[in-house]
Amino acid sequence: MGHRTEIHDKVLNAKSLKDISEAYGVWAKTYDQDLLENFGYQAPARSVELLLKYLPIEEAIVLDAGCGTGLVGQLLSKVRKFRIDGADYSQSMLGEAQAKGCYRALHQVDLNQPLQTAAGTYDAVICIGTFTLGHVQPEALREMVRVTRSGGVICFTVRDEFWLKSNFGKLLNDLEQAGLTDTTELQTIDYILTEGSKCKLVLLTVL
Repeated sequence: MGHRTEIHDKVLNAKSLKDISEAYGVWAKTYDQDLLENFGYQAPARSVELLLKYLPIEEAIVLDAGCGTGLVGQLLSKVRKFRIDGADYSQSMLGEAQAKGCYRALHQVDLNQPLQTAAGTYDAVICIGTFTLGHVQPEALREMVRVTRSGGVICFTVRDEFWLKSNFGKLLNDLEQAGLTDTTELQTIDYILTEGSKCKLVLLTVL
């Protein structure tokens, strides 16, 4: 693996929500510059591009799950008049997202727990950089499916290391077999250039 900073290592190796919250609390102010300008973080732009391909609604209601500092929300708001809700565990990151002014609402949420959201609320869910080692577990995807309307889409990334160590492949198959989703796109893309890392970029259509 290529270059990675100490704070990034702390985030990826976090063993608890407390560890994650503390690490992001330290990183929040420089997160955008570090990832985009210094590390070459590819996932936000690539995922937004894919979502737009399958989400034709001009003012779609979108959940940015694991929104962090709002990188994805900011990109979405530049191309359409989306109504975007953000959810993240780190209050420090949510503070940075709030400052971007692109969310209609922001919520502190543990995505590993059931969402306090009615079924079929969203036209789309986007979840970028969140399914990774020590963070949100694959089963959280079931809740994202639940809160997305029939015909809506879910776009998410999974770091390759996590994909290999987890049951994401089986989970996608189970969702399809249950008639809940269709795996419309499954790509392997560059994740962070300075690391030389890859991720899966997935787009599901909710049935």
